[in-house]
Amino acid sequence: MWKSPYVLLLVATCLWGGNFVVGKAIVADIPPLMLAATRWMLALLLVLPIWGKELRANRPLLLKHWRMVLFLSLTGVAGFNTLTYIAVQYTDSINASLMNAATPIIVVLLSTLMLREKTAWNAIPAILISMVGVLWIISHGTWSAISGLSFNSGDLWMIVAITCWAAYSVGMKKVAGVLPVNALFVAKIIVALMVLVPSSIVEWIVRQPQLHLTAPLTAGVIYVGIFASVVAFSSWNSAIMVLGPARCSGFLNFIPLFSAIFATLFRGEVIHYYHLIGACLIVTGVFWMNRVLQNGTKTNSTRATAA
Repeated sequence: MWKSPYVLLLVATCLWGGNFVVGKAIVADIPPLMLAATRWMLALLLVLPIWGKELRANRPLLLKHWRMVLFLSLTGVAGFNTLTYIAVQYTDSINASLMNAATPIIVVLLSTLMLREKTAWNAIPAILISMVGVLWIISHGTWSAISGLSFNSGDLWMIVAITCWAAYSVGMKKVAGVLPVNALFVAKIIVALMVLVPSSIVEWIVRQPQLHLTAPLTAGVIYVGIFASVVAFSSWNSAIMVLGPARCSGFLNFIPLFSAIFATLFRGEVIHYYHLIGACLIVTGVFWMNRVLQNGTKTNSTRATAA
């Protein structure tokens, strides 16, 4: 059962959904940059003994593509996670995770800009529907907030975060088959920590937080460092090896579902009508866009075969 790729996908998205809720719970006790740095230091301690040899063996290849490794480290490991923890200081974890569901839409837009991929014109309505869903969530279902540009700062931070993740996803698409996954993962953590550790020291000096090491805080850091990082990553990659990235991407929409369940059960957050409407719009747009892109791929394959 546990070797099933579908079970592995559910494990990964469940753990990532919990990351939003746990991050929201402990970010009041530990500053976001320090939380991100601690998370990835813990993850590095776990993966280095496992994939360290693979990292050393592929060092020349990674150094050859150092610009891409740096880009992926800053956007995916350092950027997305830190910005998410900043965002959940000011917005609900349900809000943050629902907005994360719009990532596939931004990936398509960035793929057009960064990879010069052609965007099907009939996918534009789907993109617009998802964007309306995001706006509906961050405006709490009131168009007056949009017209008056009155948004929660946490929601705006989350938009920057998912843009970073989308850029990271496009970058990973570019290096697929070029760089070994496990060695790249370790390299990304090391490079990200070279940025996060000094930044967290500056954060500590400026904010001078009163850090109290409690059992809930320790458990939260262990969760984000081990389960939401190493276990989720390993599960996701194992599933991709069997099913491929295209079939796995749809499972990302389970992240806000799990996050909403955990936030409701453990933090007492309330699911409002604007969450449901916004989620429906985002998922509808993503589903529509995937259908358009899949049909386009099939059409191109048919033409290529006929030629």
